[in-house]
Amino acid sequence: MNRLVVGSSLVAAAGAVTAIAAAVQHNYGICSIALFAVAAGAYLLSRFQDAANDRAVLHRLQEQPQQPVDALADELGLRRAAVQLSIHRLVRSGELPSNADSAE
Repeated sequence: MNRLVVGSSLVAAAGAVTAIAAAVQHNYGICSIALFAVAAGAYLLSRFQDAANDRAVLHRLQEQPQQPVDALADELGLRRAAVQLSIHRLVRSGELPSNADSAE
């Protein structure tokens, strides 16, 4: 997983550098392709972060099932909305019972 995160970061960074260099040289075709690389890298990083948030929320809820969303968010250093979204994804995937979605 760490290699994928590093790889995605490198793709995004290389895309950004290439896009800037291409724009300076007025090569807008290459610039647009490089911007797609930035978007792809950012998307993958976002998905990895979502998965990490889901694992952290699931772990905490397995330890303390009745923990309120606000307390869980504070404990994990996440926004309330991120915790709610993780709970929703976990319920939808079947990893949490459906009554966990309404625990607010």
